[in-house]
Amino acid sequence: MRTFIAIDVNPEIREVAQEVIDKLISMGFKATWTKPENLHLTLFFLGEMDEKAVDSMAHALQKRLQGFPSFSTDLAGFGYFKFKHSPRVLFLKLEPTKSLQRLFLEMKSELNKNKIKYDEQGNFVPHVTLGRVKEYPNDWEKLVEGIQTPKITLVVDGITIYSSTLTPQGPIYKWVYKLKFEGGLIKNVR
Repeated sequence: MRTFIAIDVNPEIREVAQEVIDKLISMGFKATWTKPENLHLTLFFLGEMDEKAVDSMAHALQKRLQGFPSFSTDLAGFGYFKFKHSPRVLFLKLEPTKSLQRLFLEMKSELNKNKIKYDEQGNFVPHVTLGRVKEYPNDWEKLVEGIQTPKITLVVDGITIYSSTLTPQGPIYKWVYKLKFEGGLIKNVR
């Protein structure tokens, strides 16, 4: 199964994301937009893994992260990744707090220890992807400068391991495991 590990976002961030997507569409951006129910902060994209490997990884991460203190991070505005002069990915930024960085490094260490391969993207930039750009308006950088987001706090008390099935209508995400820092590993048996 195509697998990734993420932090789920709250309804307030989903609402802001939809408002920003609507603004971007009205500005002339065309993109493969993320459905509100699919919004998340990706920590690691792992690619294809068999079910036994996912089970083993979930238990290893649960053991490593048990007792990790819950923390919060704030929505920190709108951002984008670009290639040359073209926008590629549009997103909402999250504050790269020390706790979030520590969580990322703890997980990375555990994945490396267990020889689990993941997509290494360079520096960890905490973000919630809004869309992958297909077409964009002239002066796009000036247009997006005015996009404001309210300060919304996201409480992080665990992680979710997802499977992703690609379809012509977009990806379908299904949670496989929910891992809570205060103990508890729940497997989705659906």
